[in-house]
Amino acid sequence: VLRTCRRRLAERAGVPPYVVFHDATLIDMAQRRPMTLAAMLEVSGVGEAKLEKYGGDFLDVILNAEYQT
Repeated sequence: VLRTCRRRLAERAGVPPYVVFHDATLIDMAQRRPMTLAAMLEVSGVGEAKLEKYGGDFLDVILNAEYQT
């Protein structure tokens, strides 16, 4: 699900998916499952700029996945 989100955002921006986040970042995100934007900053590969640009989209995916399990 995180890869699908990454691909959608990358296509929208016209960049390769790794520019949005690397696979290692998605793996860390899936393991940590941050519940807030502040917690998202603890994910390896997420800085202020990418948090502002993509954080909300990925947080929505994670929170929706939590409710589906």
